[in-house]
Amino acid sequence: MKLVLLAGGKGERLKPLTETKQKTLMPILNKPLICRHLEKLIKNLNFDQIIIIISYKKEQVIDTINNCIENNKNITYVDQLEEKGTGHAIKLAMEYGGEGDYLIVYSDLYLSNNVYNNLIKLKSPGIVVTESNNPVNYGVVKIDNEIVKEIKEKPKNNEYQSNMIFAGIIRLPYEAKKYLDNLRLSPRNEYEVTDAINDMAKEFDVSVLKIPRNEWQDIGRPWELLLANRLALEEEVKDKVIMGDVHETVIIKGNVFIDKNTEIKPYTIIEGPAYISGKVSIGPTSHIRPYTILMDGSSVGYSVEVKGSIVMKHAKLPHFNYVGDSIVGEYVNLGAGTITANLRFDHKPIKMKVKQDVIDTGMEKLGSIIGDHAQTGINVSILPGKRIGSYALIYPGCIVNRDVESHEIFKCK
Repeated sequence: MKLVLLAGGKGERLKPLTETKQKTLMPILNKPLICRHLEKLIKNLNFDQIIIIISYKKEQVIDTINNCIENNKNITYVDQLEEKGTGHAIKLAMEYGGEGDYLIVYSDLYLSNNVYNNLIKLKSPGIVVTESNNPVNYGVVKIDNEIVKEIKEKPKNNEYQSNMIFAGIIRLPYEAKKYLDNLRLSPRNEYEVTDAINDMAKEFDVSVLKIPRNEWQDIGRPWELLLANRLALEEEVKDKVIMGDVHETVIIKGNVFIDKNTEIKPYTIIEGPAYISGKVSIGPTSHIRPYTILMDGSSVGYSVEVKGSIVMKHAKLPHFNYVGDSIVGEYVNLGAGTITANLRFDHKPIKMKVKQDVIDTGMEKLGSIIGDHAQTGINVSILPGKRIGSYALIYPGCIVNRDVESHEIFKCK
């Protein structure tokens, strides 16, 4: 079997996080997604060859894999050059790999350990499916007796009356390449692999492997990175593991992982589940609340509260900050008193702008998405669901009531 990982897309819907890094490098408990896929898949399945389709920020992808995978001699990178869709990417992989059976995995997915373990059950040709409350955001699958009858990519309305969606994992024989060769551009101006699956399903059986909804998460939009990491916390942090330097006055409740070379200063409270990476500094008198992830080299200073958030590498929350249900990018520096509001007065779900659309996130609590290297002055307040672009600069005392563009200087009126 050959493994194909799709890692070429720009991740436009994930901005500002993808302004500075490739979308498959988004972290799950401090580990880039694509490294997690490679480690879990190599552990559970035997592959003769691994082909990774790259394009946007391809050097980042290659460097990251070289740093996280020791035995990478059988990994080949194929540059898509033009991002023409999933069907085009898989066709390129098959042209390079030749005869054989292919397991194809979209790299911007979170999968549970159980899903990795069960992929051996996926027949060829076959696809993985799961349930969704909003199926029209994905490829909606019509199934009869565990066989694909039809699949439609992001339909405007759900004519199938199905809540089953294509979960971004396919197993195909090399002979399926002819269906990829015959693809035409979709209304989205891409060559869609789902169109090829449709054509295959008309001629022979395409099987399905169903996986539980709570063991899969697409990471196409910023808040979905929060959701994926919360699933990972529940699955993988099941005990209290403390390897860092923790002051005797610190209170730790629940399942918490604290890595080596981390310092937890006096009178700090940590509530699990939480994941604290290496070389992190917390406190004094800080409060780390459930579902928080602090990545390598980040710091949480005096009287800071962090709840349900991801604080990425080398970000600084120095004093009197509140960060709730937010993502703070790498090397971000929040001025004293900067807070991220995460709840509307009317308690309605928070909306966020994604590309040109304003999307209902379905989340009652959602704070800010702050891109890498952004900086705020003192006493800045950021309203719920706002995105701050990479390298943006927010002047002191401002209320951020709109999205801030990359490199923008935001001044109070």
